[in-house]
Amino acid sequence: MGLLKQYKQSIKMVEVEEPFDLYFHRIVSFMFVKLILPLPITPNQISLAALFMGIISGVLFSRGTEQGNFQAAIFYGLYYLLDLSDGQVARLKKNGTPLGRIIDGIADYVTHLAIFTGLAIATWGATHSMAQLGLVLVTLASLLVHVVLFDYYRNRYLEYALGEVSLYGDDLAEMTLEHQRMSNEGGQWVSRLVLSIYLKYLKVQQAILPEKDADNTAKAFETESFLEHNRLAIRLWSFMGSSLHITLLIVMALLNQISWYYYAVIGAINAYAVLMLAMQVVVDRKTIKNT
Repeated sequence: MGLLKQYKQSIKMVEVEEPFDLYFHRIVSFMFVKLILPLPITPNQISLAALFMGIISGVLFSRGTEQGNFQAAIFYGLYYLLDLSDGQVARLKKNGTPLGRIIDGIADYVTHLAIFTGLAIATWGATHSMAQLGLVLVTLASLLVHVVLFDYYRNRYLEYALGEVSLYGDDLAEMTLEHQRMSNEGGQWVSRLVLSIYLKYLKVQQAILPEKDADNTAKAFETESFLEHNRLAIRLWSFMGSSLHITLLIVMALLNQISWYYYAVIGAINAYAVLMLAMQVVVDRKTIKNT
C-alpha cells in the first residue's frame, strides 16, 4: 500500500478535517505512527501517554515563567502528537474499541482542564487580578463554544455525507453491549467502571434530547441539496476547531506571549464564529427542506 493511500486511510474524512491537522499535524503524527506501527503498542496506551503529557504541560504552564511556557508548549505538542496518533493506529491496525474512544475523550478533557488550570494559577500568581483571571476563564468558555459549534456542524455534515447516525442512540447500544461482554467475561474492573460511568452519561444526554433527534428518524434537508450548499460552509467551520486553539497556544507559549492567545480567541475567533453562524443561517435557508 502506498504512503499516500495509507495516510488517507489513517484519517477520518478529508472534507471535515481541520486544515492545521490535514496539512501539518496529522502528517507529522502519521510519520510517527509509521515508526511505531510494528511495535506491540495499543491505541489505549498511546491515549494514556497523551494524557500524561497533557498533565505535565498544565503543571509547567502554572509556573508562569518564560522557561515554563516554553517547556509547556513542547509537552502540549507531544500531547497533541499522541492524541492524533492513537486514532491513526486504531484505524490502520483496525483494533479500535468503544472503550478506546472513551479513554481518548477523557484524555482530551483532563488535558485541557489541567492546561487552563495551570494558566489560571500562573495568571493569578503574576497579577492577583480578577480581571486577568476572568480573561483566562472567558477564553476557556470561548474555546468550548468554538469546539461545540464545529463538532455539531461536522457531525451534521457527516450524517448527510455518510448516511450514518451520529447521535447518542447508537453509541448507547454499542457501549451497552461492550459492557455486557466485559461483565460476562469477568475481570477488567477498571474498564467496566469507566464504561459504566460513560453509559450513565449517555443516558442523561439521550434523556435531554428531543425524541425525534434522539431517534434520528428524519433529516431536515434533502441530502443532495444539503451537501451542495454545505461543502464550503463545513470547510470554513473547520478553521475554528480545537486544532486552531492548540496550534495558537503552542506558538504563543513558545514566544512567551500567552496573553496574545487570549486576545486572539476572545476577539478574532469569536468574531469569526459569529460570522459563521450568520453564514450558516443563510446556507440553511437556501437548502431544500424535506417535506
